[in-house]
Amino acid sequence: MNKHLQVRRILYIVAIALIAFLVLNYVDSTQQSNLPGITREEILKDFQEEESGETWVSFPAKFSGTSGDLFYVGKQVADQPVTTVYRIYRSETGQLAYRIQDQWDNVKLPDNRFETYYLVEGDWIKSRK
Repeated sequence: MNKHLQVRRILYIVAIALIAFLVLNYVDSTQQSNLPGITREEILKDFQEEESGETWVSFPAKFSGTSGDLFYVGKQVADQPVTTVYRIYRSETGQLAYRIQDQWDNVKLPDNRFETYYLVEGDWIKSRK
């Protein structure tokens, strides 16, 4: 009978630990999902002061501005397109930010597969393709 009580005690401890783990993970994921995403407008504003030359920003169709999302900034450099890949991440302070993940020389993403904006005389114009 004493062995039976020990097994029951271990099961209770495991159940309590499992419940605590699930609750803590739920709270953390809820906090992350409540974090406001970075909007397209914020990103476009950040790149509005680019140097002269052709510049464009492309967003995937399912872009939400949350951690893990990618967007692409292209520039015409010496008659070749250069596309820089940016990834949104959660910084140490808990805020969303973005950083360069990769750069592709001589690559321009197709306008019909992305929501693309072109910088024309200081204003962003959405591609109609």
